[in-house]
Formats: sequence, structure tokens, C-alpha cells
Amino acid sequence: RATSMSEDAERARDALTVPTTETATETTTTTGSSAEDADAPRRVVILFKATGDAPILKQNKVRVRADAAFADVVAHLNKLLKMPSASSSFTYLGASFTPDYAQRVGALCDAYGDGRQLVVFYSTTPAWG
Repeated sequence: RATSMSEDAERARDALTVPTTETATETTTTTGSSAEDADAPRRVVILFKATGDAPILKQNKVRVRADAAFADVVAHLNKLLKMPSASSSFTYLGASFTPDYAQRVGALCDAYGDGRQLVVFYSTTPAWG
């Protein structure tokens, strides 16, 4: 199991980029030529919102490849929250449900976000059913 945990951590690290701010997101999406944009993978901004007893993150936005699995986002969130490996955070979309961890972030953003940004609510205890 230790091997798969390190593989999950490595995959999550590769899927996520340096935290961003709204200004940086707008700058990176508006600059560059159309040829560069066609070659670059689509990125989605994940906005983390604390709920319940969860600590508020200092940096609550990260940019993620659209083809990354939602599990990668959860793994990165657990790392940001410094959660012990035995426990996990609870994540929700639309303040109501937890998506399948195999779902791609881009598909979730298209369905439940605004196409560029996906809001993920998180808690350290179950918040919604």
C-alpha cells in the first residue's frame, strides 16, 4: 500500500500546479499565441471553500489540468490541510454531493462549474449527506 500512496502523491503533484490568484489566472489565459494555447493542456482553477470545522486555507486556489482525476485534487487538499495519512478530508461539489474520485476535473467543471473554475467545499467531518 505504501507504493500506491507514493504513486498517488506523485500523480497529484504532477496534475497540480503552483497556487494561483485570480489575476494570475486571467493573465495566463489571455497571453500567448493561439498555437501555444492549442498545444497547452486545458487548466481549471479549483477554489477551495472551508465548511464546518475545517481550517481555512491561506491559499485557496490552485490550477489543475482538466484531465486530472478528482482524486488528485483531494490528495492535494489533504496535503495542504496536513491531514494524517490514515484520515481524509470530506469534499463536496455544489455544497451537496461528493463526486466519484475517478471523474476528470474538466468534466466536473463543465457540469458543475463555470467552465474555468470549480468550487470545492471541504470539511474534516461529514458536512452534507
